Amino acid sequence: MQTDAPALSARLSVRCVVTRGAGIPRALARALARRLWRAGRRLGVPPVALARLTIYVVDDAEIAALNREHMGKRGPTDVLSFPAGGPPELGLGEIVLCWPAVTRQARAGGPEALLDEASVLAVHGLAHLLGHDHRDAREGRRMHDAELRGLAAIGVADVARPYGRRARRSGR
Repeated sequence: MQTDAPALSARLSVRCVVTRGAGIPRALARALARRLWRAGRRLGVPPVALARLTIYVVDDAEIAALNREHMGKRGPTDVLSFPAGGPPELGLGEIVLCWPAVTRQARAGGPEALLDEASVLAVHGLAHLLGHDHRDAREGRRMHDAELRGLAAIGVADVARPYGRRARRSGR
């Protein structure tokens, strides 16, 4: 029996795991997973790869420990990405999002602003999983272009970054 692709896509979703103490409301976690699904599809990620993608939402202490262990940096950061290392159909990897960082960085209060900030960070993490980086200006512009496509798919405004097109125009 042949599987209908749209029906298959409707049954698959990005998994969002909230760790104890992270503080994100479950409804926002579900909305974030839906947004990342749409952004991923716009970026050409196959549904089966998105279905194997997990976003972990953690607190400052947990992401600081991961940042130290895997990046060699002290203190918390807002998002980390851990690629799976295999072909995309076997999964892209994991995104770890720091909810306290989201609440500090959101432009305004309220659930929608928090969801928008979390979406920006999750799309940034997804771009890393897709092989983009911002080590130099050229790579940064390519990464920013991918992020812009992902954010447009979910109706979230871009934010200024120390890399990418806006940074270049503003002289940063």
